[in-house]
Amino acid sequence: MEIIPSIDVSRGRCVKRVRGADGTGLVLGDPLEQALEWMRLGARRLHVVDLDGAAEGRPMNSDTVEMILKKVSIPIQVGGGIRTPEIALSYIKKGASWIIVGTLALESSKLLEKIIENVGKQRVIIALDYDEKGRLIYRGWKESTNLSIFKQVERLDQYKPAAFLCTYTPVEGTMRGADVETMKRLVEEVETPIIYAGGVGSIDDLLALKEVGVHGVIVGMALYLGEINFKEALQACG
Repeated sequence: MEIIPSIDVSRGRCVKRVRGADGTGLVLGDPLEQALEWMRLGARRLHVVDLDGAAEGRPMNSDTVEMILKKVSIPIQVGGGIRTPEIALSYIKKGASWIIVGTLALESSKLLEKIIENVGKQRVIIALDYDEKGRLIYRGWKESTNLSIFKQVERLDQYKPAAFLCTYTPVEGTMRGADVETMKRLVEEVETPIIYAGGVGSIDDLLALKEVGVHGVIVGMALYLGEINFKEALQACG
């Protein structure tokens, strides 16, 4: 199972938020420095998100993201404000190994199909952010839906993306524990690999997710606060 450090970018800085709320959590400085440090420590993949872009519906920190893509040699998945085929292809051309689409995948099958046509299905990760009732939220977590994560995973599995990125939003940034049961059900229901994010606070959380067959786990707050030692996590879950 992959342990994937997160680099969340807002206003050009690396941040970690609690439940996505602006002004909460940590401001960690230069995103490139953070990315290079995780690479030095042995990360095999990074998760880079333009938080402002996710909220605005278009890239807002593209210069910062592109600098990371240029300077970091390990694979990187990029998300945040990718809502057109042109933006998706641009990030791939500038070095992203995968692009992450969330809002677009829920709103337009036609645009999702165009992105897959442009960059290839194995470079597309579909993000599904969900609440305590299993309902999806989107547009930078600003809007709720009545769409079930289970039904949408079943619908979207036909596209055979590189992965589904499932974020349990009520615990994001809190280190209160992972939603293992939902991940167990998703892993059993679809063949597409599952990447999980939200609430991970210990190596025990990581091991529980590994046990149910999750392909990768994005970890942020627990790494930055030292609650999880990255090298120990790699050894335990690799």
